[in-house]
Amino acid sequence: MTEMAAPDESLGSFKLEDAHEQDAAQLAMILDLLAAKPAIQTLKAWAVEQLDPRPGETAADIGSGTGEDVADLAARVSPGGRAVGVEPSPGLRAEAARRVPGLDFVDGDALSLPFEDEAFNLIRCERVLQHLNEPSKAVAEMVRVLKPGGRIALIDTDWSTAILHPVDPEVYGRIVGIFFAEAANPYSGRTLRGLLAETGLTITGETAATWIEPQEGGREGFVAMLGQRAAAAGAITQTEADAFRTGITEAAGRGAFHLSVTMFAVSAIKGPAA
Repeated sequence: MTEMAAPDESLGSFKLEDAHEQDAAQLAMILDLLAAKPAIQTLKAWAVEQLDPRPGETAADIGSGTGEDVADLAARVSPGGRAVGVEPSPGLRAEAARRVPGLDFVDGDALSLPFEDEAFNLIRCERVLQHLNEPSKAVAEMVRVLKPGGRIALIDTDWSTAILHPVDPEVYGRIVGIFFAEAANPYSGRTLRGLLAETGLTITGETAATWIEPQEGGREGFVAMLGQRAAAAGAITQTEADAFRTGITEAAGRGAFHLSVTMFAVSAIKGPAA
């Protein structure tokens, strides 16, 4: 499953098991588009505040993508610290090394981290768990490599919060059904607190931010392709797909289109809160 900004209906999967077959250039483009979203910028800043990186500490970004967040952590734990990015996509690791040379980007995934126990003072993981079939296993791995007193921040989307207007509710239900069927863990956002609490960590903060798509997103972006994808899968008819796209495009043209999705973030500490 991709985040809802991809204009290419043939993009394919973001799922972990497909990491070696993904188009890294398209993934990087999508990540760049998403990084510019105000809601995502808000949650990134909140996570850094909660993690409170300090000089000399060790930090890991699980699912590091194009590497900019690793670079930010590296700057904050200098001098004397170390920041590592963990990324299963070889293409994204190469892109990260090109964009921010000199940093550590290692091959690995959240389900089996290539580190010893208690290796890091802080861990961040952004919009990764939604692509995993075993998110609890991934969180347990992150906790395993976190030092006592270490801090962790998780950010993820809950796709059930997606609101789209205008669209026939019954048709939209069938379109969303296809979208959810392609997803590994579409309700990830609501589970973050529980996943951390169940490992014995102490929750230190939680917040949310809603991404509201601008009007041009109804004319040019992923939304315009949703109906065609659903028609290709047999969930709706071609007539319904055409009506869906026409309605969304017309609404965006007069400033009446709406798409919003809510993302959540939770932070925790390994041990009692300070």
